Amino acid sequence: MADFEQYAVQHSDGRWLYHLPTPREHRSARRISVLADGKPMSELPGTQGLWWSSDRAAHRITARFRLGREVVGYRLRDLSARSERFPEQLSVDQWRERTRADHGEVFLELYESVTEEQPEQEYVYGTDFKALGGAEPPSPDGPAWVAELPYTLTERPEYRHLFPGYLAGLLEALTAQIRALPHVEYCHTARRGDPVGLKVTIKVPFRQPVSRWQPNIGANGRVLKSGRNVPVTVRHTLHLPVRDEVPGSDYASALATWHELLELWTGVVGEANVRACNTCDGTGHVLDVDDAARCRS
Repeated sequence: MADFEQYAVQHSDGRWLYHLPTPREHRSARRISVLADGKPMSELPGTQGLWWSSDRAAHRITARFRLGREVVGYRLRDLSARSERFPEQLSVDQWRERTRADHGEVFLELYESVTEEQPEQEYVYGTDFKALGGAEPPSPDGPAWVAELPYTLTERPEYRHLFPGYLAGLLEALTAQIRALPHVEYCHTARRGDPVGLKVTIKVPFRQPVSRWQPNIGANGRVLKSGRNVPVTVRHTLHLPVRDEVPGSDYASALATWHELLELWTGVVGEANVRACNTCDGTGHVLDVDDAARCRS
């Protein structure tokens, strides 16, 4: 592994979290266990085996790797071809030397590899972990976190979620949720010149259904005598002053605010998403009536 500072995350629930990438020399091996001071550690779900947790601060972290089978030599496929040039057995070094020659393809046809199961190997991650306070790393499916990292951590993305920054993409996430609500006709980001945020258009029916006659249009564009009754709806337009970025002291706090904002603004649209009043034709007020009859929609 590269020579860099290692960090441990002290979780608020008492666990200690460690980022433990597979060592370069064992990338083709299978990691069969990770131990903190000899006790098994737990892999964090969704982190592809990179993050592990312990119930205490570890003084020594080790991993055991199963290397599988390794080529230890080569042998003739057909012993009748044995000769001084083509001996029955070749070491790995002999094989490399002879296959570099002009007729290396001949050896590829005549010989097969000999493999042996390799013993398990232990790898020590080290003992000097600097403690950082925070929560678990974000899920790959979550909103993108842009962190303001100290210079020494600018190339350590596994620790970004522990530092101040912001979540990007709230407008897109909120748009998807609002479009799934009933009666929503349009939901899009504000156009140039409009206030920042989302513009939502809702088409709601009346409390007492209202319809109008709509004639059919023929292929030549002429109005036909036939037609149908279509529901009459009222269109409401909302402006939601939402910004795309959600700042926070770390990923966990910003994510909590993210979910609060999603709930808040979908709730605002949901409250406006009610049937229109027949008395006021959906305008919200009635003219030329006394206060007792005034529409309250």
